[in-house]
Amino acid sequence: MSMPALLSHFGIDKARFVTTTGQVVFDGVRTHDTGGFTHVDYGTVTPVARHTFHGGTDEPSDSLHQAAWWDDEKAITRHVEAMECAFPGFIYLPADDDMAPCWVGVVDTGRGRFKIGILLRRDRGLPFVRLVDGPRLGVNAGRRWVPSPHLFLNGNLCIADQNDWNPDVHTAATAAGWAAHWLAAYTEWRITRRWPVEGVHAVAS
Repeated sequence: MSMPALLSHFGIDKARFVTTTGQVVFDGVRTHDTGGFTHVDYGTVTPVARHTFHGGTDEPSDSLHQAAWWDDEKAITRHVEAMECAFPGFIYLPADDDMAPCWVGVVDTGRGRFKIGILLRRDRGLPFVRLVDGPRLGVNAGRRWVPSPHLFLNGNLCIADQNDWNPDVHTAATAAGWAAHWLAAYTEWRITRRWPVEGVHAVAS
């Protein structure tokens, strides 16, 4: 079912969840006593945190002069464990010299597969999310190229407003969920040329 059809059926403010492979679902989700969520058909799912798609501007740069907070094992373990639970198919690449920790994996929206990378930042800001080994994000319109909405000028996905990100609460899994939501909207935009949703306002309680 298309994103507009799902939104029409379940309501624009309905909570959304992402399967371990990256598909966005709205219904059939059960809450566990432990606080986790499962879908009747897909198993473990992760709630999509509140966010708003953004884009069209320069992505804030990260400073190599800041301390590598991920050297604190407890701090990075929180992200690693969240990704292992929510998106076990992603490969974790630990920090190496000047390279921050990152994850690489495939998001399958149900209408397209995309290999993405999620790179943490030294300033603890919204992670960088980019397409890996994939086509340019956009469509050919006659003789001109139309880039996708909600991209930073460097081509990275603008999965949320910078202010949506809370480094004390969110993890790389939050960013992966936002990326899956972005890619679901993108696959719809490629067909209709209308971005179906501007983010998520309702979250699972």
